Amino acid sequence: MRVYLPLVVSDLAAVQTSGAVPLSARRTAHAVTAGDRADHPGEDEEDLEFEATCQALDSAADRRRTTGERRVVVAADVASVVEQDAWTVVVEAPVALSDVVSFHVEESAGTALGEGYDDLLWYDVTELDQLVAEAG
Repeated sequence: MRVYLPLVVSDLAAVQTSGAVPLSARRTAHAVTAGDRADHPGEDEEDLEFEATCQALDSAADRRRTTGERRVVVAADVASVVEQDAWTVVVEAPVALSDVVSFHVEESAGTALGEGYDDLLWYDVTELDQLVAEAG
């Protein structure tokens, strides 16, 4: 299942060093759940995935260490999740860097909740070193 994990730019160094997305024992992520599909019949899959990404971007605001820190959404493919509420899942297993598909970084620093969705910069997983260097 494709999941969207909320991070901030300063978390990327830990991803680079450890080779995994930092997770607590049970980490809330966002995804298109069966319930979301049922609630939005006929909705395009890309639109559903975009909504899950937006949910993750908003969740990333809680991780900011400074007011202006940019939020990051990590898209990853994982084997299993536990579905929670709308757009929300729990990823119980570690998410290795090899499971990551892409990074989506907000373009402007300190964007408010509910904003920045259309301005996400897309980075391939192979560009992690570049992202960490830019954040440094």
